[in-house]
Amino acid sequence: MTLWVKRLGLAVGLAFIIFACEDPGEIGLGLNPENGIFVAKFNEIPLKTSVIEFDEVVSDNSTRIGANQNFTSGGRILTGSTSNSDFGKSTYTGYTSIYLGASGFKPRESFVFDSITLSVNVNYLNGENFNGIKKIYIHELENEILLDSLYLTKNSNSYLSDTLGEFSFDISGFDTTRVDTVYTTRLADELGMRLLEKAQTDTSVYLSNNSFREFFNGLAFVSDEQNDVVTGVYSESQSTYMRMYFHDEEDTTFFNYIPVGFDTAGYNITRYYNHISLDKTGSSLEGIPGYYQDFETNNDFTYINSGSGIFTKLNMAPYVSFLDTIDHLVINSAELVIETEEYDDYLWPPGGLDLYLTGQDNRFDETYDTLNMTLSYDIVGRMAFSRFSGENKGRYVASLTGYVQSLTSGSSSDTLLLVGASNLWTSVISSEQLIAKKENIYLRVYYSTLQQ
Repeated sequence: MTLWVKRLGLAVGLAFIIFACEDPGEIGLGLNPENGIFVAKFNEIPLKTSVIEFDEVVSDNSTRIGANQNFTSGGRILTGSTSNSDFGKSTYTGYTSIYLGASGFKPRESFVFDSITLSVNVNYLNGENFNGIKKIYIHELENEILLDSLYLTKNSNSYLSDTLGEFSFDISGFDTTRVDTVYTTRLADELGMRLLEKAQTDTSVYLSNNSFREFFNGLAFVSDEQNDVVTGVYSESQSTYMRMYFHDEEDTTFFNYIPVGFDTAGYNITRYYNHISLDKTGSSLEGIPGYYQDFETNNDFTYINSGSGIFTKLNMAPYVSFLDTIDHLVINSAELVIETEEYDDYLWPPGGLDLYLTGQDNRFDETYDTLNMTLSYDIVGRMAFSRFSGENKGRYVASLTGYVQSLTSGSSSDTLLLVGASNLWTSVISSEQLIAKKENIYLRVYYSTLQQ
């Protein structure tokens, strides 16, 4: 008898007995296991793990753009770095297009330039050294961010060597919960004078966002080697903008340039992305043989840092082997548990994890929505994180009852999963890292079987 027939037979038989009994105690499920026909049990099954490195993770916001786009969950422009012996050094550089605050801007020829500033809404900080001054340098992009390209973490962009301006953050005393702080810095006068002159002499450039993006490619957010904290700028916030001030004898006013833009047809052309590089030299991951190749660490741990392309792969083979030890069973519930190792006060693990379907090629199973031109990855569950009281440790748990039932019945043979940060097909990329002992990743199964 096949495994599928054995499972199905018990499920049908159990249903028949339940409906035939007036007293549910007669079936013996947790009420009288010594005399009942069935008994409820549970088992914790450690899963096989390996580490997979991707050379590309979706890094731009274009996959979030649909017919009914909203900006309440906007993505981040990241800059900075993290460095430790577990993962190596990850370096982040962010790029964004810039658009007109209003189309058809035509200042009077009498206007004289005063100054230009950049304001940013910082809504993300993550790292191991929350001490001292951290600097972010603003550069002008040499190449535009193309509308018909999908940008990945491996894609960089060139920028002019001269800085337009810089932010200096004294983050002593900050913590990872500090969000929505707005900072403003002055940019180079040369940029403002060039923008004002173009508006006064060439009205076609300021006629629409399409024409303006051909004139001004956008901004790069770059950090120096000493910036060992990753800063995230909320790109689509109304508090993130460039502002040019100018005056004449009659008036003193300003004009805004923003990262959010729409073309003349009303289509969202907001574009930004992050380049993320990983140097694994001297780290626990240095021995990874290549991209999309299974790597079994030579220690007791496994690792996740999705922004840098590091995932933990789970193999459900131990659960399939467990099924072969029981003649008949019905899955009542199942959950996946990952217990974290202790983490630094300011280098928190991801707030949630997704379980992505994969195959022998160790890549995401993808779904592309041709109507809205959006990409997503197939997942079987989402893991919520809960922190242990008074400790920098915690546990991720995901309900996988349906997925495990499908493996049990034989209706699915998808036994390989990638564990990574949630919603990786969107632009909300982060630098969070997760370390877990292999023995602390297990499938907890509650099931009913025949009384022996």
